[in-house]
Amino acid sequence: MGMVVTAAIWLLFVMVTLWPPFRRGPFGAVVFVLTMTVNEIPVVLLAVFGVTIAVTDRPVGVPATVAAVILAGVTSIGLIWLQVRAHTARAMLEAVLVKELGTNWRTVQRSDQAPGQLPAVPWLRGIFLPFQRRTRGVGRVRNLTYGPDRAHRVDLYRGPSTDNLRPVLVHLHGGGFVQGGKSREGVTLLNQLAAHGWLCLSASYRLGAAGEHPNPLVDTKRVIAWIRANAREYGADPSQIFVVGSSAGGHLAVSAALTAGHTELQPGFEADDTSVAGVVVLYGYLGARTATRSSSPALLARPDAPPMLIIHGANDTMVPPNSTRAVAATLRSPSHCPVVFIELPHSQHSFDFFASVRARSVADAAEAFLNWARTRDGDRAPDQVS
Repeated sequence: MGMVVTAAIWLLFVMVTLWPPFRRGPFGAVVFVLTMTVNEIPVVLLAVFGVTIAVTDRPVGVPATVAAVILAGVTSIGLIWLQVRAHTARAMLEAVLVKELGTNWRTVQRSDQAPGQLPAVPWLRGIFLPFQRRTRGVGRVRNLTYGPDRAHRVDLYRGPSTDNLRPVLVHLHGGGFVQGGKSREGVTLLNQLAAHGWLCLSASYRLGAAGEHPNPLVDTKRVIAWIRANAREYGADPSQIFVVGSSAGGHLAVSAALTAGHTELQPGFEADDTSVAGVVVLYGYLGARTATRSSSPALLARPDAPPMLIIHGANDTMVPPNSTRAVAATLRSPSHCPVVFIELPHSQHSFDFFASVRARSVADAAEAFLNWARTRDGDRAPDQVS
């Protein structure tokens, strides 16, 4: 019965991934742990499943053999279907961005694209290179210091040298303000943008007991001020700083963007400019942390907010999409710039942990949105290094 039990356990994981039985609360967190990897790298797990079945003791008797074959077949089909449906993310991203920004929104393209074209489909790379953490030509400098606390560290990603000043991306990791670390999520996006001429930073911030509000927000504003002050040293454009946040990092990204000039959140660097040119939020928690106004992105909504792209999984059982959708609507109401909310079908929390098909599709959409945000006031040539 070993093969029957093994196949049944695998099938249970696949079924829970396809049809999450709980979508919030403690059981929702359990579903996330059980399904995130299955949802993002199903072909890899299909290979693991095949090896597992091959080395498991064969069932004895016809009924057990038939049961094992059926269970193994259904499990394999389910894993293949999970991979096929990951491709729907790309179509959804493009459809919503066209609806919100207009049919000609892709006015800024990478050098390897013809005008108006979508990037090449990341299908094979996403399937067969889901553990890719490095990109050719992109170097990483680890643990640069941006402040006095031992948590104040950034990893810097930079591609080949260029005569143009680089736009800056600051990435903030997730972890519920209690755990996590730089260069954990978002590595696909960091490498891709660095390869295309950006200066990318992945920042750590205070967590746990030290991570009570407003400390992580202060840290976020500190890293923005630090890179703006040191931009020329790294060949970057201090007027083109964007923030991206995953999960709890999304809370910090939005909050920092909406509190530029709030001196009470900039102790010791009150005069520094902490404004940003745009925000991308990936499966972000955007609820209030405390009763303090500055801990609630919804209460910080303002007309002069920068453009924002908020991408959330429809099957997110850690942070249900309804709450994030509601905050996005609140942020959109007074803003003069677009606040685009995209609910990705069949997507769980932490969909950018691996370099999966879904993560690569999101990275392409985020890059195009950031390029649009850089030039939304009209075409202009890149600034030159003086």
